[in-house]
Amino acid sequence: MLAELQQHLADLYRVDMAHDVRDFLITDPTLARILSQDALATNTQETLLVSEDDMGLSMSLFLDGDMLERLEAGAPLNSLDAGQLDDFWQVLEGISHFNCMAWKASRDRSVSLLELELQAEIDKYLTTMTLALEQANDELRERVHHTLFEATRLKDELDDDERDRYRAANDYAARFCYRVGQRLERRGRLPLRELRHFYRLQLNDKISHIHAQAYTPSG
Repeated sequence: MLAELQQHLADLYRVDMAHDVRDFLITDPTLARILSQDALATNTQETLLVSEDDMGLSMSLFLDGDMLERLEAGAPLNSLDAGQLDDFWQVLEGISHFNCMAWKASRDRSVSLLELELQAEIDKYLTTMTLALEQANDELRERVHHTLFEATRLKDELDDDERDRYRAANDYAARFCYRVGQRLERRGRLPLRELRHFYRLQLNDKISHIHAQAYTPSG
């Protein structure tokens, strides 16, 4: 499942993935906490661990083992239902973070936490919508935007900076995905050229694109 989701995102944006996310996977929370130098939140089920020094960038992706087993048993790529969304989106968020960080690093480009969160929210929406269409799940397709962007609740333990970052990412992604969803409903396909162009922009340009395009009629 992890390989399929990673390849799906790589194909969606037409980017090369030089590293298999499974080679960087950690499912043991104790090991993840050690690698994070005890910075890992006690109740988290997904975290991208990153360190950088003179030798370069190092990454590990922590995904809770119980969550992975639970999700894989449900086979969401064959039949995704609303009860799986929380686990599915956490796994997808981790893969999105990994892909974005690895792709940016391979091009010597910086990436902020806000950009990682923004791209992950977009990736969750696009992937869920794609599966809903493939599986002819109209109920899921119609509720994805509301569930992902309007019915979310931030964790109580987040500090003010984290809350501001997550709210900003959610807001920008909601506006961007609203327009993408309109085009998908009208044309029956994703606007791949725009999505691939957007993926390659730096954060300031992504935000400018959202402000300029989110609520204008699409051509």
